[in-house]
Amino acid sequence: MIETKAIWNKYVHYTPGRIRLKVPGLKKNDYLAEKIHNALENIEGIDQIGTNLLTGTLLVHFNENLIHGPSIIIFVDDHRRKYNYPVPLTEKLSPMITQRANKIFLIATALVLLFTKSKILGPSALASSNILNNASTAIGLIIAYPIFLWGLKHPQQTRNRSYDLVINSITFTLLLLQESYTGLLLMLLVNYSKIIMALDFTRTNQIIARIGKLPEKVWVVIDKSEVAMPLEKLVSGDLVVVRNAEIIPVDGTVVDGEAVVDESQISGKSEPINKLSGSKVLAGTEILDGSLKILVEQTGFQTQLSKLTRRAVHKNDQPDKAIFRQRIDRMVYFSLMAAGGIYLLTGNLNRSLAILIVASPSAAGLAVPTANGVGIGKAAQRGIYVKNGNHLWDASEVDTMVLDKVPSLTVMKTSIQEIIVVNKEYTQSEILRIASISEGMEGNPLVEIIRKRGYLTNFGPVAAGVETEFIPKLGIRAQMKGKKILLGTKTLMLQENVKLNKIESKVLRFRHLGLNPIYLAVEGRLCGLFGVRETIKPEVRGAIEQLRALGIRRIVLLTRDEFEAAEIVANQLGIVEFHTGMTPNKKAEFIKTLNMQGHKVAMLGDGIDDALAMSEAEVGIAWGKKGADSAAKVAGIVISAQNPQVLVEAMLLAQKTKEVAKQNINFAIGINVIGLGLGAGGLINNVSAAFLGQMATVITVFNTYYQKWF
Repeated sequence: MIETKAIWNKYVHYTPGRIRLKVPGLKKNDYLAEKIHNALENIEGIDQIGTNLLTGTLLVHFNENLIHGPSIIIFVDDHRRKYNYPVPLTEKLSPMITQRANKIFLIATALVLLFTKSKILGPSALASSNILNNASTAIGLIIAYPIFLWGLKHPQQTRNRSYDLVINSITFTLLLLQESYTGLLLMLLVNYSKIIMALDFTRTNQIIARIGKLPEKVWVVIDKSEVAMPLEKLVSGDLVVVRNAEIIPVDGTVVDGEAVVDESQISGKSEPINKLSGSKVLAGTEILDGSLKILVEQTGFQTQLSKLTRRAVHKNDQPDKAIFRQRIDRMVYFSLMAAGGIYLLTGNLNRSLAILIVASPSAAGLAVPTANGVGIGKAAQRGIYVKNGNHLWDASEVDTMVLDKVPSLTVMKTSIQEIIVVNKEYTQSEILRIASISEGMEGNPLVEIIRKRGYLTNFGPVAAGVETEFIPKLGIRAQMKGKKILLGTKTLMLQENVKLNKIESKVLRFRHLGLNPIYLAVEGRLCGLFGVRETIKPEVRGAIEQLRALGIRRIVLLTRDEFEAAEIVANQLGIVEFHTGMTPNKKAEFIKTLNMQGHKVAMLGDGIDDALAMSEAEVGIAWGKKGADSAAKVAGIVISAQNPQVLVEAMLLAQKTKEVAKQNINFAIGINVIGLGLGAGGLINNVSAAFLGQMATVITVFNTYYQKWF
């Protein structure tokens, strides 16, 4: 048996090549079962997977030569924590949600009992008692006076919750004694609306929080053995082992092994990077193939991932906006003045009370929260997770969309479409063999495609003893058999004084065909030219046109690529404005510039390098499929699938939410204005005023829930 202390997965039976796990939360949970099954399928060495939803167990058959049992246990546990949100959602409800639920239950019970009692015994004598009515008025004035004074002195702060509890208790008791169905029903509607919003926010924030989570357990080499250890206990100098499909948990240096690593979430580079002994690795990056033994240099708050997160989250930590509050406040002030004026003119207290009752801003107060709550719920059904209603509001006003190019817009696939032999001393196979020195070099876009193309043409083994030097963003410089070799961009060739005038027409043809030229030179002479194509998601261009139709006229593409490569992609997407060589700081500065120009900017990205720019934008939109942890935390909206059509739906939903909220406000205030006129003219009494006020509330709720949102 294996010791798996502090790991929530409980093994039921373990034999070589076969393990059965009891997974908390798996019972009758199709969503979690599918996520774990799909994740395990992508791991080399897993032969067969079976799940039993009745017992909550997982059976895995595996090849012990490729993967060992403890790794499976920790892998399953990480994914259980990452995807099993329906279980902790009920376990971790905030006190506010619990209190609202208790209030709803209490009020609903009171309404049922009150209705039953009135049918059997008739109305209580207290319900029509003038003494109770006068006492209610006096108590209302007494408890309202300190609130009024406090509000004048502290308009931007929240009242003490204990005092609110006292007020709510007194109000509920008085309504119950007076048998006020109207008042109790209003309390029920207010609390119901708020609990629906709170549940939506809780679920959304939990989903966002689990995106891109670093593993809680890591494998540490101690005395030549691998031991499971909590991530927080790692220190600088430890040796950790990270395998296929796992997230690298630390910043450090590779001391053994080889792996292909996806760094797009941190660096923004679209191509996977080969990591060898001596390579630097960053926390939050993912191993696509292979395994690494890493010397820990930075952990926890010291990692590059954590520094970017703190910097961006701090900039994004701003208070919520009070949407439509001023309009509602003006209505309240106007009704108070109208009631006072009518009383001074007529001396009729009932007319003044009717005005106050009908002008109650209860419906207006529900207008925005109900629209936001339903909008957030509809969004979650589509895989769009919104932190709060303010972000939907911000998104509805966007006129400029800034898009990160990689990998959110391009399929992670490049291919060599054409090879031109410039120097007749070489054949195409020889050019491929020479260019294959890039194999293993970090950051070069030809790493995988040359390897694949070379294997197809069977160019033979690469010469041993090749000395290589990686030049960031440009390519590589190498020495092979005493010859200087250059492979990379036009900029690299010009820096090394390689003449390119003979192939200008061929490069122009490449660009007309949408190909990105990569140059190969030997001993200062150009000998080959590769035409490389990035495959763009076919649905992106259509989505961009739809965004323009929604009123987002300016769409900008940001990339780290060179001008020529970016131009090709921008042309395919139908984007006129694009900017190249954009680092995280440059992206943030660009967003700042747009803000200063008066634009309402949405920043869309999928990596940590986008987080700072998102924090500067009016609203940040993160693609969460591959776990852009910090980007998701900073963003106001997270889209779980990298589907451009869902982005359009998110912007459409934001505009619809604002439209519904405006309709609700107009309905509520319109009925209030009508009621004010009727009350001032003495055409309605207090009961009619209460009915009219409740009708505004019902219309507001009905309009929100029965809208055609999509």
